[in-house]
Amino acid sequence: MDWFTFDGISWIGVLVAFVVSFAIGWWWYSPAGFWKVWRDRAGVTDDLMKDANMGAAFGGTVLFNLLGVIVLAMLMNGLGVDDWSGGLLLGAVLGLVIRGGAHAIHNGFAVRSPMVTVIDAAHDTVGLALAGLVLGLF
Repeated sequence: MDWFTFDGISWIGVLVAFVVSFAIGWWWYSPAGFWKVWRDRAGVTDDLMKDANMGAAFGGTVLFNLLGVIVLAMLMNGLGVDDWSGGLLLGAVLGLVIRGGAHAIHNGFAVRSPMVTVIDAAHDTVGLALAGLVLGLF
């Protein structure tokens, strides 16, 4: 497991990639982005939002977004991906196949609208692609 190391990781790059990825998510699920379509297709109501634990939701989002960027940085180092285009491609592949695939599996069994899966998978693909691009610049 030569890739499973923190050696050679630019932590400034990780921080910037995390912020970029988080900002994409903020926009993606905002009223300016895909929030209304996602909310309607996911069946999220105002009553559900009132009862939601937003601290836990945002805490989980921050934690797993950060972990995803760190693992992407580790994989880039282990695979010798050291430029923006390689980072962009690796991030996009991981976002689409790993995270997008997980959305497809979970949303399929939860009998959610396919549009929810498309919006979620596209978000993860774009977010990790841009994180990889940023990591490749550092």
